[in-house]
Amino acid sequence: MCGRINVSDHPGVQTLLDFLDIPLYGQPSYKQLFEARYNIAPGANLYSVYANNKINNADFMRWGILPAWAKPDKFSRPLINARSETVWEKPSFKNLIKNQRVIIPINGFYEWQRDKNTKTAFHIHATDKPALALGGLYQISKEGNLQCCVVTTAANETMSPIHDRMPVILSEDSMSDWLHSDDKFLLDELMLPTPASWITVTRVSSYVNNAGHDGKECIKPFMSDDLFGA
Repeated sequence: MCGRINVSDHPGVQTLLDFLDIPLYGQPSYKQLFEARYNIAPGANLYSVYANNKINNADFMRWGILPAWAKPDKFSRPLINARSETVWEKPSFKNLIKNQRVIIPINGFYEWQRDKNTKTAFHIHATDKPALALGGLYQISKEGNLQCCVVTTAANETMSPIHDRMPVILSEDSMSDWLHSDDKFLLDELMLPTPASWITVTRVSSYVNNAGHDGKECIKPFMSDDLFGA
């Protein structure tokens, strides 16, 4: 699963968006719109790239999809993840995977290793690049609002000691295919776990556990004298 995200290095994010001809860094409203956010939780807005009439576009989308067909009391909370193994069959996602896919550029995401009554936080980021491209889905709500979710897949060798799921991570070469292809076989291939070497896991302190906390402290590598329970 993927439930917390870091988008704090916008020049790094731009290195991905350049492959899609999407401008970000340097826009006149850059400082106002793209503040560094180290601990983004579901319900917040994520800057996402989508295709419209074969043209790449980008906009802020609320993280969490509420299916249009859902009855008012059907879902206790919006859907923030979609499992790759069932995305073609699930009523909530089967139409979206066909032609409403997004790329969510991030600098990293968080996962927690759970052991009985304890949980240890980790920040997962690209090994040799400043940003990661997550594969996702989007929809337009009844009210006309953009909503998105992250597609997840089985954990690779780097992630599996921490959690059995991870987000779908796209290479630069596959981003355009994710947005535009209608080849089911190809899309299924893109949703397979990434090579273990693509990502690095860094233990961080429990400061990040609180979704209300933000700032560089969230990604600071854990030190043995850090206080827990923050």
